[in-house]
This record gives sequence, C-alpha cells and structure tokens, in this order.
Amino acid sequence: MTEKTAKEIPVHKDKLGRLIELDDFVAYPQSNSLRVGKITKLNKIMVKVLDITKPGKYKPSEYNKYPHDCVKLEQSDMTWYILKNS
Repeated sequence: MTEKTAKEIPVHKDKLGRLIELDDFVAYPQSNSLRVGKITKLNKIMVKVLDITKPGKYKPSEYNKYPHDCVKLEQSDMTWYILKNS
C-alpha cells in the first residue's frame, strides 16, 4: 500500500523578498487602490488574502494574489493602522 504524505507548504516571498506566511498582514493592489489584508491560505502559486480595509456586507472579501504583488507589513505597522482606523 502507498503511504499518504503530508502536503508540502509552499514558500512565497513578497515584493521585497521577505517570506510570507499564514496569518501575515500584507498590503496589496486592488482596483487601482492599495488595500490591507491578512493571508488566509497559501496555494501553490498564489496566496489568498482577506481584505480587512473594506469588510463585505454579507461575506468577507477574499482575493487570490501573486505573492510578488504583495508587501508584508510588520506588527508595528498594523498596530498603528488599527489604532488610527478604529
């Protein structure tokens, strides 16, 4: 019998060459604007980003983006953003 192996987690890097991991916050382009989102899934080629700047009325907006189109945001940046916009 063949044994099942665990799926390998893909390695993605942002525009600046930093590693993108699950639950990281990133800035990404969407409809000629810059949005802030959270990485919810790592696909083979793309990453799934949950938009936190404009929550959807009925369901959250999620987009598949190429990792090289995103820039990883540091925790200090997100703290400042949350304090400013809440």
